[in-house]
Amino acid sequence: MEKVLVSNTDRCTGCRLCESICSLVHTETCNPERSRMRILRMEQKGVDIPMFCLQCEDAACIAACPVSAINRNKSTGTVEIDYELCIKCKECIIACPFEGMYFDSIEDKIIKCDLCGGDPKCVMFCDTQAIEFLEKDSVAMQKKRDSLQELERLLKLREEY
Repeated sequence: MEKVLVSNTDRCTGCRLCESICSLVHTETCNPERSRMRILRMEQKGVDIPMFCLQCEDAACIAACPVSAINRNKSTGTVEIDYELCIKCKECIIACPFEGMYFDSIEDKIIKCDLCGGDPKCVMFCDTQAIEFLEKDSVAMQKKRDSLQELERLLKLREEY
């Protein structure tokens, strides 16, 4: 069964352990800037938001890529980047409405969550369960829809700053 990452903004404490673990797993460095996910801090609103690729059904990044370097893996359902085709134009980063893609200047490439091959380490190390990896059933999808609506609301608030 397909699974999805779900963030719970009400549980995130902003400890950023998930970012550090992600960068450690993928780059063997403890550097949140190299993480494939981020914690968006909205200090004035008192909210921390776990941000990662949401593997959107109609992924804007796929549509935005001028060279078709971003596609959905048919077996896993994960949105993936073909680095041999990628021209680093960053159109996918601009197109993502949930800020789920980043540019790693050290590796000189676009990065995004790949769900750690089906075992996301950010989930494993999140003590508050602000990030969950749930089966894509009606409960998980309702939680994801609620989370997306909350995320959209918070991103709009950030624009008001």
